[in-house]
Amino acid sequence: MQARRASGETPPDDGAPSGMVAFVAGGACPPGWVTVYDVAGRVVVGAMEPAYVGLEVGTPFTDREERMHEHAYAGEVTLVAKNIAAANGGNHNGAAAGTYPLAGTTMKVASGLPFLQIAGCVKP
Repeated sequence: MQARRASGETPPDDGAPSGMVAFVAGGACPPGWVTVYDVAGRVVVGAMEPAYVGLEVGTPFTDREERMHEHAYAGEVTLVAKNIAAANGGNHNGAAAGTYPLAGTTMKVASGLPFLQIAGCVKP
């Protein structure tokens, strides 16, 4: 993690182990702690495998950003055979029986998920 300290003083002993990360309200880290810039704008997820600790995926959110997203979809529609006749004649295969593929992308929308922005701090 990338941590920065304004001075070289020894942090006070507050009982927290070195390397502990905490999230605090108010925008300032406790005395002796430093800001962790790697977590800014990211969803923090616990890792089970040591090799995955620190892995970054995607682009961090900006201040108060509500990111737009879309979803791709694919599938098929099966139309069964039906005998349809209109007043002026028969069906000329406007809806022929068969299986038809479909695919596309949904419209981009915001997630609408509520969020809280807080500071990430680490004990050096």
